[in-house]
Amino acid sequence: MFGLSPALLKVLKKLGDFLQAAIERAMLDVAQDVRPSPEKMTDWLENEMVDWEPTIKGRKLADPVTRRAAARFLAGVACNFANPQT
Repeated sequence: MFGLSPALLKVLKKLGDFLQAAIERAMLDVAQDVRPSPEKMTDWLENEMVDWEPTIKGRKLADPVTRRAAARFLAGVACNFANPQT
């Protein structure tokens, strides 16, 4: 059976926090009649994540390339959530 360790739960919670912040930012853009941009959101999120160094059992999980990929994924989800479907 697959169990979630406390360390993994901590990483997932932090990713959820980043997603929540991205959605809030995207919704502010929408409220100002600005269409959220995944590219700009990615840059912003990557900057927010710069000091985040997740580890599990001493293994670093986020090098710069992985952090950029995570930021892009979360930015895409936030922008898709905030943008009205046409």
